Amino acid sequence: MLHLETSEPETSSSVDSTLTGPAGDIADTWSDILSGRNGELVGLGIALLILVLAWFVGRALIQGITMGIERGAPLDHRARRALRKAKMPVAEPPTMELRLEAERRRQRANTLRRVLTSTLAVILIAIGVTTALSVFGVPVGPMLASAGIAGVALGFGAQSLVKDVLSGVFMLMEDQYGVGDVVNLGEATGTVEEVALRCTRLRSLDGTVWYVPNGEITRVGNMTRLWSRALIEVRFAYDTDIEAARQAMIDAVEAARGSHKRIAAAILGDAEVAGVESLEYNAVMLRLLVQVNPATQWDVQREVRMQLRRVLAERGIELAVPGDAMVVDSGRGTRAVHDSAADDERDQPTDDNGRPLPPRNDADGDDE
Repeated sequence: MLHLETSEPETSSSVDSTLTGPAGDIADTWSDILSGRNGELVGLGIALLILVLAWFVGRALIQGITMGIERGAPLDHRARRALRKAKMPVAEPPTMELRLEAERRRQRANTLRRVLTSTLAVILIAIGVTTALSVFGVPVGPMLASAGIAGVALGFGAQSLVKDVLSGVFMLMEDQYGVGDVVNLGEATGTVEEVALRCTRLRSLDGTVWYVPNGEITRVGNMTRLWSRALIEVRFAYDTDIEAARQAMIDAVEAARGSHKRIAAAILGDAEVAGVESLEYNAVMLRLLVQVNPATQWDVQREVRMQLRRVLAERGIELAVPGDAMVVDSGRGTRAVHDSAADDERDQPTDDNGRPLPPRNDADGDDE
């Protein structure tokens, strides 16, 4: 019998799949490149995912902060509660003023929202571009060094602009003043017409428009925050009855309150005259204080002065006359002013010991 020996064909498992020669080297190189590139792409994808998450988290934080500003500054609420606990009257703004205040807060919140969102976007884009360049093998170190040098040069050249913008951001966040407030910024005083990131625009009483850079503002005096105060100082003659003068000033406030409804609505509390504020060489000074609604102190002061002039004339209370002048009533309803310094014949009044006395308030000029 014949025995035939058959050999099974070689399968792919028994064949050495490793190539030799130049083709094998190229295959190994591409395999290494693809495996390394896959790792880099995975790292880049993770970095981009983190940046996207940071964008949404940052947007949520910015939205929360600006929404709190838009709802209202907690400082005003706390200040109002503290004033009420101290039993001090606080003005409740009318509906129109509440709408204007809400609109001002909305504009301030929108400005801050745009600024903060743009800043967050620039930071995240810069991080993403730097990460992508490093993944693809681009040297980032020299570029960062060049950008740092350019940033330093730009900072030196535009440091005033950066200072103005940063100061404007903090002013908006702290709500130091807003459109419609009457403020004193040092060199300029007036009504705020616009609050921007770089400068604040004021209009003074004479109509002059002032543009004040925010970085140049070192102090802010807000005359119309929550409430204001009308202040009137009056100088009386030395022989004036202080209690009568004090009562006349208080009665003038009550007369002003009863003469106009607008003045009555502006006055929040009772008038206060504490007493003699100063003793001058020719006068005794009394000070009147009245708490009023914001930005109404000037109207109240004008009306109170008008009523005070009438009350003092009716009660015969005389104001102080400057030391270098003498008021003479000619008897025909006119009053003439003469310079006493030019009158060499008038002697300085003295007491028994020869010490000079304050000048006499002699209205009729008869030295009596």
